[in-house]
Amino acid sequence: MKPTTPWRRFMDAVLKPEPDPGLAADIRAQARARAPVLWLLGKVQSGKSSIVRSVTGDPQVEIGSAFEPCTRASRIHEFPADVPVVRFLDTRGLEEAGYDPSDDLAVVERGAHAVIAVARAMDPQQETLLRVLRQVRRRHPDWAIVLVQTRLHDGYPDDRDHPGPEALARDPDLEDLRRSMETQARAFRELPGHGPFHQVAVDLTRPEDDFSDPDYGLDALLDALEAACSAGRAGLIRELARNARDSRQARIRPHILGYATAAGVTDMVPVVGMVTVPTLQGKMLHSIGEFYALTWDRPTLKAFMASLGSGTLLGLGAGFAARQLGKLIPVYGQAAGAAVAGAASAAVTYALGRAACYYLEQVRMGVNTPEGVSEAFNGALKEAHTLFRRQNGLNPSPPSGGPHS
Repeated sequence: MKPTTPWRRFMDAVLKPEPDPGLAADIRAQARARAPVLWLLGKVQSGKSSIVRSVTGDPQVEIGSAFEPCTRASRIHEFPADVPVVRFLDTRGLEEAGYDPSDDLAVVERGAHAVIAVARAMDPQQETLLRVLRQVRRRHPDWAIVLVQTRLHDGYPDDRDHPGPEALARDPDLEDLRRSMETQARAFRELPGHGPFHQVAVDLTRPEDDFSDPDYGLDALLDALEAACSAGRAGLIRELARNARDSRQARIRPHILGYATAAGVTDMVPVVGMVTVPTLQGKMLHSIGEFYALTWDRPTLKAFMASLGSGTLLGLGAGFAARQLGKLIPVYGQAAGAAVAGAASAAVTYALGRAACYYLEQVRMGVNTPEGVSEAFNGALKEAHTLFRRQNGLNPSPPSGGPHS
């Protein structure tokens, strides 16, 4: 039986050696349009790049090669690069005389979710940063500001290791550090506007700096980003950050999450999803094969699909058609139908990518465990279902069974 057009597109995208540059650009543009901008503001050497490096797990951030020029005084880092889920805008010339944030404001206004103000904990001279933030808050009084106080070890006596939470709050030897941090925070709390304010203390160092925890305070920072951003997208940022710190999955898991997010965005538009989601899923599998240095051919692809089980394959096809119908028929309500379709396509795409990783890992080891592939798919589907339904403003209840739920 000849495959349906979506299946044909899916198979061609996996097996076709040359990707469609136009489609790749469209997918990235769709993802970029939805990705929130986190605007990093701070003095030189305040630790902005270290924040991006720790959240994304990208070692190239520190030397600047992971950023692209954005405006005269700023640069942007998209993560993941091919299908971005979040964009970090790093202002470079904050201390330059006559710095005008209007160019950067124009970029951030298109998708800002938070301003991340970065200050060394022991540096009392923050008027340059505060002056820019006053302009921002007068123009956007409801924007969230996350004050990230860095380089805590500048205030440690005797070259000691990081203190525990109790010691940081009460140790008399750290009184100067606490006083400096509170004085800083007071000035930022007095900024105009009524948007949320969050204060976080971090010390993000290199392993060779010999601190016990090179990501000291990172979890608190992710909590602050979750509070400052929309709940669903912040959940994605936390998931990406967690995976970036897992050396085994540092490259591929964020990649899969990016494709899943792009699939969800694409599928929220009636009819368009029918054309692009299968192709996008196929391109994702093709790129996963490249990651594992394995080439998909028809027998390998058919074996993988068979490992998913006939029920899963039937659910993929039937569920996809039902979601498209829900978007097109007015009685369903296009807005609600589109949100459900986007969440479902994102979750299925994520699960498909995770199952492909499991399958290719088994192929590399010369092992054949079809039941493990199906279990990997179903486990990832449950994990992603909650994440992407929350992102689209839906009740994050678990799926009742199968990808068409």
